[in-house]
Amino acid sequence: MILGLNTATTRTCIALINKETIVDEKSWVAEQNEAETLLPEIQKMLDKNNLIWEGLTKIAVITGPGPFTALRVSIAIANALGYGLGIKIIDIPVKDFWEFRADKNFALYAGRNKVYYYDNLYDVDDFLLKINKNTAISGQLRKTHINEIKAHGGKYINEKDLKTFGEFLSANINKFEQKDIVKPRYFSKPHITVSKKHYK
Repeated sequence: MILGLNTATTRTCIALINKETIVDEKSWVAEQNEAETLLPEIQKMLDKNNLIWEGLTKIAVITGPGPFTALRVSIAIANALGYGLGIKIIDIPVKDFWEFRADKNFALYAGRNKVYYYDNLYDVDDFLLKINKNTAISGQLRKTHINEIKAHGGKYINEKDLKTFGEFLSANINKFEQKDIVKPRYFSKPHITVSKKHYK
């Protein structure tokens, strides 16, 4: 029984997979409160399916790139469960998740006027120059970006029309590296504020 965790996207997702079959899955709009909601939701799913933590054989987690704080929550939980239960963690880049869901054409807003597109970071304006009337794209962008895509003649595919996290895991679970510990991937290095006491 594999537990899947995803906090790298605008929807938080959890899933249970058994021998490439979806046992259960749930997703909800991420509201920057994963630290409070993720573990209780996992416990509810285990209870609903008459499972206990010790029944898990692996943990699969989307390791990003993605939001700094949200990624830390799911990865900390995955690492803690892996260590405590003595099981492996499946390390899944967000790129693979989106390529499966969106037939490879996706873009993610990465903050600071940047867009993650085809495994590279672009300024929003440079990204929009790549859009034409034949472009069908999905992902997670701001409404202004989506409107610009449509203004360039492109098509934006809503997330509700894409494959789910559970479908992704059931089709791809054996393709990724298994580790004892996983680390988050970020769009760029975290911006850490230096303590004022170190200023000169």
